[in-house]
Amino acid sequence: MVLATALGLKFKGGVVLAADRRVSYGTFVLSKSAKKVFLVNDKVGISTAGLPGDFQELVDVVKFNTTLYELDLDKKASPTNVAKLLSLLLYQGRFRGIYYTELIVGGLEDGEPKILVLDPAGGLMEEKFAAVGTGAQIATGILEREYREDLSEEEALSLAEKAMKEAISRDALSGDGVDLLVITESGARQLYIPLRSA
Repeated sequence: MVLATALGLKFKGGVVLAADRRVSYGTFVLSKSAKKVFLVNDKVGISTAGLPGDFQELVDVVKFNTTLYELDLDKKASPTNVAKLLSLLLYQGRFRGIYYTELIVGGLEDGEPKILVLDPAGGLMEEKFAAVGTGAQIATGILEREYREDLSEEEALSLAEKAMKEAISRDALSGDGVDLLVITESGARQLYIPLRSA
């Protein structure tokens, strides 16, 4: 079981990635301020659910290799480049100890928004929207009902916030605020929505 809730969705001109801040161990809350949304470059981001040690290691390795790729080829890494590297790392992990994490890579590729979802074994799927973690079923229900391909940036942010809040309200392993990352042609920006603890 991959703890917490993370999601990603495309909108007209960009993507929104989101994740909660809670880290739990069994019934104990270890942290209420864990960062689970990461910017890889100004066109690619990652949202994560799972064990912090696992997703932090993966993100560090991806950032390092992305920098090398960009310096070597003198071009920005795309969401597909980042997702394929993550897929390889996760797949290799099956033979030496699986990573307890699920990830969503989002960003712009040739000016078009892209969302890619990875499972702990390295499976890679492209979607219009996705949610992962223990709150994924609840968040997916909201996204399936309200998602449209022509969403504006404001509508996409509102939908991501709504899906995360619904998941957090019903999943004890998710909570303590929502980090959002918006990526468009004009750049990336991060937002934080505090939530009152029950």
